[in-house]
Amino acid sequence: MVEHIIRGVGRMALQSEEVAVTPPTVSLFGLKINETLFVTWVVMLILVFVAVIIRIFVITKFKTIPKGIQNILEMFVEFCEKFTKSQLGRRGASYAAYIFTIAVMIVSTSIIELFGFRPPATDINFTIAIALMSFVVINAFGFYYTGFFGRLKWFVKPKAFMLPVNLVTHAVIPVSLSFRLFGNMFAGLVVMDLLYSVTYLSIGIPAFLAMYFNLFHVGIQTYIFLVLTLSFMEETVMYGAKR
Repeated sequence: MVEHIIRGVGRMALQSEEVAVTPPTVSLFGLKINETLFVTWVVMLILVFVAVIIRIFVITKFKTIPKGIQNILEMFVEFCEKFTKSQLGRRGASYAAYIFTIAVMIVSTSIIELFGFRPPATDINFTIAIALMSFVVINAFGFYYTGFFGRLKWFVKPKAFMLPVNLVTHAVIPVSLSFRLFGNMFAGLVVMDLLYSVTYLSIGIPAFLAMYFNLFHVGIQTYIFLVLTLSFMEETVMYGAKR
């Protein structure tokens, strides 16, 4: 009996390993679109709606002494500014909004898995898009604080013969950011698929681990992505800044 159970679990585990790298499509008004695109736009619309509500009904009623929702919002703002300043010093405050936006986007699109959708971060196209945005911000940060020629000189530091190495190292930044996030998130998706396929463990354990992979695991991966982005930004001014 035990042998049959073990074989059954093994067969189901092998079947569950067939997780498509490409996300499925969904039908919307007769059109088939990528699920990643659909989920991302739905989450974006929800976030925009929430932001508009906060802007109209909350921010306009801000008081000198914060309390309630105002106090919570100010705590988030202060936390984001402290986080970016811990990596970039006084320059970090200007980029706290971008870091907060990226964090909210990754976390909110990953929590959507609790509603039966595949997280967009398990699609390489989604992570590449976010990585490219961070790559643009990283270079904009470097040009702003070191100037045009200062930024160009960065690629020949500490010696001119380091130019090819610095160019390649810098060019792979979006690749590193995107594949790291995609790999970790996709691995979590595969693990959860394995657990859900094992019917003998379907009571309690998958639900508990689902909370882990949708909250704690997502939080860790988001934190790593943000820290790496800020670290690359810091490297762009390591040889001095103009202001």
